[in-house]
Amino acid sequence: MKKSLIGIFFLLFIITVFFQFISFAQIKIPKPVGDIYVQDFAHILTPDEKNELIELGRRLDDATKAQIAVLTIDTTNGVPIEEYATAAFRTYQLGDKKLNNGVLFVIAMNDRKMRIEVGYGLEGAIPDGKAGRILDDYALPYLQNNQPNLAVMGVYKALYNEVAKEYQLNPDQLVENRPSDVQWKKSFSLSDLVWALIIFAFILVDFIFFGGFFTFAILSLVSRGGGGRFGGGGPRGGGGGSSGGGGASRGW
Repeated sequence: MKKSLIGIFFLLFIITVFFQFISFAQIKIPKPVGDIYVQDFAHILTPDEKNELIELGRRLDDATKAQIAVLTIDTTNGVPIEEYATAAFRTYQLGDKKLNNGVLFVIAMNDRKMRIEVGYGLEGAIPDGKAGRILDDYALPYLQNNQPNLAVMGVYKALYNEVAKEYQLNPDQLVENRPSDVQWKKSFSLSDLVWALIIFAFILVDFIFFGGFFTFAILSLVSRGGGGRFGGGGPRGGGGGSSGGGGASRGW
């Protein structure tokens, strides 16, 4: 009798694992493009915003082996955001293979759903409650104000800071990040006006007397400088980590 009960429980376990495997196999996760840290398939971010997050992702990866990624999509096609995020995390294999120190922020624009998925190794640094507060403070107000790019930037930087603190990185390696429920505008000071007039005068004189030679030369130098911002080595992928379903979800 005891052996038969063990056999039944084992059979049920195998069936559960099998159906979970089938469920994950049916979830369509887009293949990563470029560096794993930013997968913006909903086209939320500007090129500058994307580059800024990639730079942060690489910096953290180099210092700690932890990987933070954001995945933006239009829809999960009916899959609950929790299941989709877990499948995406395991597909991208975020974080170090041994440390499992990855974090994934998924946002589905048409579904109006989002989730932070946390790897095993960072569940102490980013427990479910803290993940929820990050979404509440840095994403929801911006999303409700139709500013999804600012929501993505805020959440990513908040996660970056939490992981940096967990690994005791120098305070100067943290990034400035304001909660999105604090709406603020920088005042246009007198010094800003003076600099704007100086730049305008420079461009005006350059075009009148030199045909814009110096202006175009400066723009050319700036554009070249941005080309090699992250160095060589090709795009970076996941490090082999996994997740156990920890994190938090929100709708808006």
